Formats: sequence, structure tokens, C-alpha cells
Amino acid sequence: MRNHLTIGFSMFFSVLIIIIGCSVKTSGIDPSPEKMSEFSSHLETLQARYDLTESLKTTKMMVTIQEADRDPEELRELLWYKKSEDGELLHIQALGGFNETKGVAIANRNQFLLVMLDEQKGYLGELSDGVLRKIFGIDLRVSDVLSAIFANPFLDGRTEKLKITGSRQKFTVTRPGVEAGHTETITLLVENDEPRVTEWRINDKEGRLQQSVAFSNYREVDGILRPHKVEIERPIEKTRVVVKMGQVQLNIKIEDSRFDIEPFLTEDMEIIPLSELAETDVSE
Repeated sequence: MRNHLTIGFSMFFSVLIIIIGCSVKTSGIDPSPEKMSEFSSHLETLQARYDLTESLKTTKMMVTIQEADRDPEELRELLWYKKSEDGELLHIQALGGFNETKGVAIANRNQFLLVMLDEQKGYLGELSDGVLRKIFGIDLRVSDVLSAIFANPFLDGRTEKLKITGSRQKFTVTRPGVEAGHTETITLLVENDEPRVTEWRINDKEGRLQQSVAFSNYREVDGILRPHKVEIERPIEKTRVVVKMGQVQLNIKIEDSRFDIEPFLTEDMEIIPLSELAETDVSE
């Protein structure tokens, strides 16, 4: 059960940090016109990196999950991502020690499938903010981590009520969180006119850290600067997830058939609709 959940969680987490469907809106920023102009140009650069990424493939992605009082679990994964006219597509495979496929996760527009091949068991349904809690019993919103792989927390369009300090080489941005009373703090460093989001923290109304995301190992791939390491921590659940990406290819041709769900809906596979799951059913 432990290995089953680790495979499923790491793949599901990878799905969440890839799928993006929002654009940055720069209206409503509170700072002075001079600071707004300076910072808005960096927002536009972050948005352009996302806009220019039509597809992504990596054949070397390591996902490590560390939970309280347990040894770290590590999986190698393969990943294919593609934008389409009517949505975004993602296919992830988790591999075992002999490069055998242990699990598959597919996000095909609004549908999500997660299957564990050893158990011949899968989960199928709509991808929504509450799915992580429903499957894994962890209080983590899908929208909290959607922007991680592109290192752009502003892809959700929430640029109202920003407070910006610093200039030129380092900016610290605070904004209200999604939950009432929560505050987000985002750190952005600028080198050679290239912005890099390095940290994204969410604190509750008592000031307690709920989640932190660190972005590092920035490298250019086909002219697009992107992080190759993402570290996400949830102190409440005592969970830490590290995603390291290597051998990344951008804007290559990927056939739509790569993201088909039907081949995994076999008679031998037990498919459980997400709509029928009570919260924490799988993790119990």
C-alpha cells in the first residue's frame, strides 16, 4: 500500500504542477506607476515563457517524496505535455527499478486518469481543486501548485492588491491568498533582465507557514529560461516533494494519441470514478 500511494501521489503531484490554463492580467497593481512599469515588464516575460511553450517532453525526471518518520521514496518518470486548441494534455509514466511502467497518469483536457498497473486499479474523473484531498487525504489545492513547473505564481491572474518592495535585481511581492486571511510572498530575482521566481510562500492568518515552493537550477532550453528543480514543502502534513527535470525538450511534435485514456480502461483494470470517492478513501 505504501509503494502504491507513493507512485500515485508523485505522479498526481507532477500532473498538478504542469497543467496551466490561465493568463496574467497586469491591471489592478497597487504600487506607484514607476514600480508598476518596472515589475509589469517582468510579469510579461514570465507569461511569454509559458506562451512560447507549446509542448514539453522529458525522459529524465526524478520525483522524491519525504514524509514524516519515513525514508524518502524516489521514482523516475517520463513526461509528455502538449497544448491543444481546446485544452492541455499531459501523460506521465512512473518507472520501476528495471524501467518497467508502474503507473500512468493522463490529463486529457478536463479528464484525469491515474492507474497503478501492479494493483490493476485506477481512478477516473474530473480534475478539480478537491481531488488531492479526495484521493490522498492531504489539504492541498490543485490551484496552489498549478504554476510550479513554469515558476510563475501569477498565471492564475491574481495581480490585484499587490505590494511590491525592492527593485532592479530583487523584488518581494505580497498579495492576499486564496483562503481568507492567508498571505502569499513571492521572491523574484533578475539577472541580465531575465526574471527568476525563486520562492513562493503561503502563510495563514496566524503567520504559520502552510506551503513553500522553491525554484532553482534555471537553465535555457531552446531559448526559454526555466527551472529544472522544484521543491515543495507542506509543514502541516510534514511532506516535502522534490522534482528534478533533465533532458527537457520543448516544442517538439507529440501525437494526440499519446494522451488517450481508453487504452487503460481494460476489463482487467478496476476503475473507480472519482465522483464516488469519499475523502481519504485511498489513503486509509
